[in-house]
Amino acid sequence: MKRVGKLLVLIALFSLIFGSVASAAKKEGEWIVAYIAKNTVDAFHATINGAATRELNALKASGKIANWYLLDGLTDPITQNNLLEDAINMGADIVIMLPAEAAGCAPMLVRAQEVGLPVIVVNSKTDNTDELATAYVGSNDVQAGEMMAQFVMDQLPQGGGWAHLQGIIGNSAQIERGIGIHKLLDNQPNWTMLEEQSAEWQAEKAVRFAEDWLTKFGDKLNAIICDNDDMSSAVQAAMNAAGRSDIVCIGVDGNVGPLTMVKNGELRATIYQDGAGQVLKAIELAMKVLAGEEVPKETMIDFVLVTQENVDQYLK
Repeated sequence: MKRVGKLLVLIALFSLIFGSVASAAKKEGEWIVAYIAKNTVDAFHATINGAATRELNALKASGKIANWYLLDGLTDPITQNNLLEDAINMGADIVIMLPAEAAGCAPMLVRAQEVGLPVIVVNSKTDNTDELATAYVGSNDVQAGEMMAQFVMDQLPQGGGWAHLQGIIGNSAQIERGIGIHKLLDNQPNWTMLEEQSAEWQAEKAVRFAEDWLTKFGDKLNAIICDNDDMSSAVQAAMNAAGRSDIVCIGVDGNVGPLTMVKNGELRATIYQDGAGQVLKAIELAMKVLAGEEVPKETMIDFVLVTQENVDQYLK
C-alpha cells in the first residue's frame, strides 16, 4: 500500500510539472478553458455558472484566452467523465470542474493526470481531490452543517424532534454537511432525530417527505434541516401553509428566493454560500496555472449565517 501511495504522489508531481510546461508552451491568448458544470438547472449552480460565464467571456474578449467551453454535467458522474474526454479532445489547457459525486467523479482526476491536464475542482470534492487536483476552491461543508444545527438549537432551546433532508447521497457536500449536523445534535439529550431521507436536492421531493413527516409526527416535529435551500425554502413554505410556521427550516446556499423569504419573515435563516466567489477564485487560479505560476492547493471561503438582521447585505 505504501508503494501505491508513493506512486500516486509521483504521478501527481510529474503530471503537475508536465501540465505546467505544456501550458507554458502556449502564449497568453492561445489558452483553451473547459468548464465542466455540475448542472445548468438548479438555482445555486445557475449563480455559479452565470458568474463563470461572465468572467470567462471577459477573458476571451480581452484576448487573455482563445476560447472556453461550458459542458453540462447533468448532475451525473458518468456524463462528467465523458465530458472530460471531450475536453481533452478539444485541446483544453485546463479544466475547471464542479463534481457531481465524490466517488463517481474521482476517475476524472486520474485521467487528467494521465494526460498532464491541470484541473481546478470547485465547490465539492472528489475522493481524490486532495491528492490529484491542481487546486481546490470551496467552503467547509462540515462548518455549514454545524451552523445549521446550532441555529436550530438556538431557536428552540427547549429541544424537540428534528428531521434531515439530504442531498444526493455520495456528494461531498451531502456527506460533510451531515457530519456537521450530527456532530452537534447527536450529543444533545433534549433533541431526537425522527427521520433522515435523501430528497436529492429537489424541492418537490423534499416537500413530499416533509408533509409525510408532519402527518406522522405532528407536534413532535420541530425542525427540518435541509442540505440545500431549494429544499429548505419549499419545505418552510409548505409548513407555513399547513399552519406550522413554528417548525424551523434551514438550508444552505442563500439563493435569491430563500433570501427574499428571510427578508419577509417567511424563513428564519439560511447559510449563505458564496458560489460565485468560489468559481471566480477558481478562474483566477486557473489563469495563474496557465501562466506557469504556483497556486495554493486549497482555498476555503467561509459560510455566513443570514437572518433578517443582515439579509440586505446578501439580497442584491
